[in-house]
Amino acid sequence: MNCSYVKDYEYVVIFDADFQPQADFLKRAMPHFKGKDDVGLVQARWSFVNNDENLLTRLQNINLCFHFEVEQQVNGAFLNFFGFNGTAGVWRIKALEDSGGWMERTTVEDMDIAVRAHLKGWKFLYLNDVECQCELPESYEAYRKQQHRWHSGPMQLFRLCFVDIIKSKVCAVF
Repeated sequence: MNCSYVKDYEYVVIFDADFQPQADFLKRAMPHFKGKDDVGLVQARWSFVNNDENLLTRLQNINLCFHFEVEQQVNGAFLNFFGFNGTAGVWRIKALEDSGGWMERTTVEDMDIAVRAHLKGWKFLYLNDVECQCELPESYEAYRKQQHRWHSGPMQLFRLCFVDIIKSKVCAVF
């Protein structure tokens, strides 16, 4: 984001190294920004190339399918907020800049930027029908490390953002 050519663009697409977007990913994601200047993020659904590799990957698949098919869709439809999943998403660069930019102050910098962008009034769209394939951890050790990162980071972020959340207009709705 610090490169000089970024100023020439309006959007940035983020993929982790193991993600495999379909060839038409941008054709399916980008139209959701058209005419909607308040949309800061379009998030695609993850699917898994190794979801049937072993018992651990099958259980993760069940858990993450619930996350995407229920939690993300419901939160997106009714609350207009869900956490950026860190990958398989298209951000409006103005939303990132308006929200203070990408920070590495927690282990969940993706959730951090999503919270800050939401508090600034940016809208998010979740696309359940646009999938991006990736791999699930196949060993318990890899799974344990991933889960530690995913579960310790939100508490770090909560401590950093609690006051801003309480003071926000978003919180006044509840």
